[in-house]
Parts: sequence; structure tokens; C-alpha cells
Amino acid sequence: MNYVNSILEVIGKTPLLKLNRVGGGGANVFVKLEHLNPSGSYKDRMALAMVEASERGETWNGRKLLPGGTVVEASAGNTAPAVALVCAAKGYKSKIFLYRYNFTNGVDARLKITQAYGPTVEISSEPEKYLSKEEMAAFTKENPDLPHVMAGKQDCALEEEKDSNTVWVDQIYNNANCIGQTEMGREIFDQLDGKVDAFGCSVSSGASLYGTCLGLKEKGLRPEITFGVVPEGSEQYFELKNKEESGRDEFHVSDIKKRIADAMGLKKWVTEQSIVERMINAGYPDKIFCVTAEEARGMANRLCSEEGIYCGMSSGANVAIALRIASRLKKGQNVVTLIVDRRDRYLSEYPNDKYVV
Repeated sequence: MNYVNSILEVIGKTPLLKLNRVGGGGANVFVKLEHLNPSGSYKDRMALAMVEASERGETWNGRKLLPGGTVVEASAGNTAPAVALVCAAKGYKSKIFLYRYNFTNGVDARLKITQAYGPTVEISSEPEKYLSKEEMAAFTKENPDLPHVMAGKQDCALEEEKDSNTVWVDQIYNNANCIGQTEMGREIFDQLDGKVDAFGCSVSSGASLYGTCLGLKEKGLRPEITFGVVPEGSEQYFELKNKEESGRDEFHVSDIKKRIADAMGLKKWVTEQSIVERMINAGYPDKIFCVTAEEARGMANRLCSEEGIYCGMSSGANVAIALRIASRLKKGQNVVTLIVDRRDRYLSEYPNDKYVV
């Protein structure tokens, strides 16, 4: 007999696919099919690692997730169903705050997907709950979405504070997020017999990019090129010298998140070091590229129609940059990136699907 006892056993071990119709000359481009994870994205790896770390009490405050406990997190999309799936499979309750700015006319595919796993789902608070009018005006001028993101994080912090049986997994700062992605690096190494000349993907929390690079490093490999991909207008993540492509000495982490966190009283985000900060301090990535929503959408459409890969915008952005890197390398070399999620979570935005991290 050949079967699994839990849906959680299906997480990871995803196929590596060589692109054949999309692309041109230069190096081979391979994509790790992370959209085949149970909830439809690479975030399943992270969610499982963070929940299991919480079970061991490996949390920022030492709190241990106990039977009957609740896991809380805020999400723009993929983390929400991933955390809800893991909690459902393990018998925990989960509470998810979805960012208010995600919703279009009150309908959102991400919400419906997440609700299917049975969590409590709420829309994040208005930022004005935590910011003065003057602070809100100033931060919104810098980035209109980020105050909503940070309000969701503060909602999580308060949920954890008021209930001793609730654990906030906080993917942006949780080292288990990064550890959960190292297996992906080991898988890629084995799938290509160690012949990985370039690797990169969307930055997001930094954990997939950094964790995969650490997994490759464990195998004794540092690719010739490591690259990060961010949406155009991602100043909330990085300050870039060159918007289209920036080298190691041309980007650094923006401080806007810490400034908003400080104004909201979210001290954890002010005093701790994020995964992205740790990644940069460790020397990754070598380059960061900005991709427009139009380019990401166009490539995602091509991957669907020409390669049969039902993927979303971040995957399109990843492949667009992977092809650019491949054109700079030699024939026979290998570039690897990720197909991070399924297209279904973007359906409420169609045909103007948004590229967000």
C-alpha cells in the first residue's frame, strides 16, 4: 500500500520543470512547481514550519502552542490559506486578518479560499485606529497600502496579548519561516545534481529566497548569481539606486515599516531584525530587479497558455527575470526560480490581476 496519513505529508517535494516554449537562447530555465502544494502555494512550507516551531515553544516570546490553541496571522493572500490549512490538519483554531486594501467591491478570491479551511477571518483594522490623522497622512503619502499592512500586524499583536492560548506566528520576523524553506534548496540541488548557476525569486518576507540559498549552501553551493524580484513601487521593502536592476551596493532595506510600527506601538517590529535584514547581512541576493504589473501579468499569461502552468503574478515576475538572467549566461547553464502560487487567488481581479508581494 502507498498512501499518506496527513495532508501535511504532501507539502514540499515539488517537481522541477524545464521551460520549453517560453524563453529563448542562453541558459536553461527551470521552475520549481510550488503551486502544487496543498493550499496552492509555497507558503505551505513556511506555515508548517512556523506552527511546528510554535508547538515546541520556539517563538519570539517563548509562548508554546497548546492543544486547542489558536494561531493568528495577517496576510495579503497566500499565507492565509496556508496557515489555515496547517491548523485545520493539526486540529488548532486559526484567526486570519486579511489586509483591507486587498478587497475590490467587497469580493476577494483569497478570502473565499481561506474561508474554506474553517478559520476565523476578519478584515484588518483601519490604520486610523492606531495612527493619528497627521501620522496617517504622512505615511500614506509615502505608501498608501503599508499603513493597512501594519494595522493588520498590530491586530495580531493585540490578539496574542489578550489571549494566553494564542500564538502570533509573524512570518516577517519568524526564523522558522526561513528554516522551513531550506529544504527547497536541498531539493533543487538534488534535482539538478548540484548544477545551479543562478537562483532567485520574489522577495516577500525574504524567507523563500534566503532559505533556499541557505539550503544550497548546506550542500556546498553558492550560485554564480542570486537575485530578488520585487513589484514596481516596492519602496516599503527596499530603497533601490536603479529601479530596474540594482547590484549589492545599490540597495538597502527601507525603514518605513519600522517607523510605522513605532508610531503604532508595535515594539517587536522596532527592536527585532527581520528575515530580509538578516538575508542582506548574509550577502544575499546579488541583484534585485523591479517588475511592473504588466510584465508580471503578461508572463503569467504566457506560462498558462504556452507551458500549461496555472500560476499567478509573482510567478510571472520570477520567470521574466529568470529569462533575463538566462540570456546573460551560457548555453548549458541552469537558472532556477519558483512558481509560487495558483492563479485561482487572483480571479476576483481578472483581467487586471495585481502583482503584490
